[in-house]
Order: sequence, then C-alpha cells, then structure tokens
Amino acid sequence: MSTSHVNDQVTVDFLEDFLDAWNRHDIEGILQLLDGDCLYISGDGARARGHDEIRELLSSFLTRFPDAHWRDATHFVAGEHGASEWTFTGTDSGGNRVKLDACDLFTFQNGRIALVSAYRRNRP
Repeated sequence: MSTSHVNDQVTVDFLEDFLDAWNRHDIEGILQLLDGDCLYISGDGARARGHDEIRELLSSFLTRFPDAHWRDATHFVAGEHGASEWTFTGTDSGGNRVKLDACDLFTFQNGRIALVSAYRRNRP
C-alpha cells in the first residue's frame, strides 16, 4: 500500500489504495485509511462507527462474499469530499451470483476517511 496523500490531503491514489485493500480482502489495510471515529454506512443501510465496529461489519461482509471483487472504478477528490464508482461482483454463501453498480461518497479529515456512505444498484 502506498502512502499517496501528502500534508493530510487525500488524493485519487489514496482512493485507489482503499479499493485495492478491498480487493485483497485486507480489513486491517482498509482500517488504516479510516479515521478512528469513522462512520461507515453500507449499501444496505447498516451503520458502524469506529474501527472495532467497522472491522466486524467488513468481516461479516467478506465472509458472506468470499470471492468479492470491485472493478472498473473511477474516483474523484474535491477538498474534504470524494467519491468512487465501481462494479461489484461476488457469490454469496448460498451460491447466488451478485453483480451491481455502486458508489461510495466520502468525507475526509486529517488525511483519512471520516465518513463512508455507500449506495448501490443491482443489475438485472
């Protein structure tokens, strides 16, 4: 993982690192990029605050989708806010294949992610 932010300014490279950590299923790598008091709102509306709750949420998700993968991502950063759009694919623990388009909206603080608000749209 690169350190792609300088002087507490988040960059597109930082968001690429965030997505790369997701694709490695690297929960600790994801948490390194989150503020300690981060609020994470998942695409299904689940909320977790702080590293312990977020770790539990991510672990549950990655257990449910052991082959989870994010691709075709685009990112932008504008000061203290940013967004990532991507396509998710995965097979849930019941064998159902899932493919959806989604985005994360971010608020940054002190060079870390302070808020993640995820939105998704299932593909037919």
